[in-house]
Amino acid sequence: MSVATTGKKKEKIYIISALVLLFLYFLPMYVLGEDAHIRVHDNLDSNIAWYKVLAESGQIFGSLHSTIPQIINGLPRDAFGTAFSGIVWLHAIFPSMTAYALSQTITRLVAFGGMYLLLKKHFIKHEDAHFVRVGVSLAFALTPFWPSGMLSTLGYPLALWALLNIRSGDFSWKEWVSLFLLPFYSSFVLGFFFFLVAIYFLWIYDLIRKKRWNWPFLFSLIFMTVLYLLIEYRLVYSMVLSEQPNHRMEFISSRHDFWHSMRLSFKNFLIGHTHVMTVHTH
Repeated sequence: MSVATTGKKKEKIYIISALVLLFLYFLPMYVLGEDAHIRVHDNLDSNIAWYKVLAESGQIFGSLHSTIPQIINGLPRDAFGTAFSGIVWLHAIFPSMTAYALSQTITRLVAFGGMYLLLKKHFIKHEDAHFVRVGVSLAFALTPFWPSGMLSTLGYPLALWALLNIRSGDFSWKEWVSLFLLPFYSSFVLGFFFFLVAIYFLWIYDLIRKKRWNWPFLFSLIFMTVLYLLIEYRLVYSMVLSEQPNHRMEFISSRHDFWHSMRLSFKNFLIGHTHVMTVHTH
């Protein structure tokens, strides 16, 4: 048996082992159902209930001026976000706990696969680094991200894999399909706005350094940005065209001056945040 064949077999064993561990992570949610232990803050106490209310309101595709009658005598439909979000449809089709378990399964499997592809193609290319690639991918997939964030953070590796492939000119239909599907299961404002801004700066860096426009790379960024804006049309309308006040303007604890916001940004980056904990500190 050749060294290459042995290496592939070893990596396959590591990947199967990682998937088994992920399966064990998901198992309590499917076996215990509503008795499973899940996050309460900004999850069980709110988001899961909102998806249920929206599903039963008959207003998933409601107009820009429609309301949800079950909350505060008529909450604007726009407060619930887009109808083109995958997590909304999971909760519309399945019971709440089943939808929650399926969402966790989708996001963490994509996180694992995306990180593995990214590391293998662009960062850890050494043939003998099977354990490192799979181990890092598993660790990333198991970190405690906010459930309703979907792939807003967990989808970064897959998006970066696709974009770096397009940037290098080594791409196929798989990269474009990945960039097309990600916006339907992630949030523009909760993660991908910042990600895409950073990648736009990478494109500008390439333009200055190489004096080359790299049209496929630029088009991939524009494609993803426009798709997000179309999917989040309710958000675009409520922030740009609507005269209704934003609820965060009335939320006292969200009123931060510039320097407070900067300090908070560095704190969250270094220590982590309750919604996207990296668990790398005490």
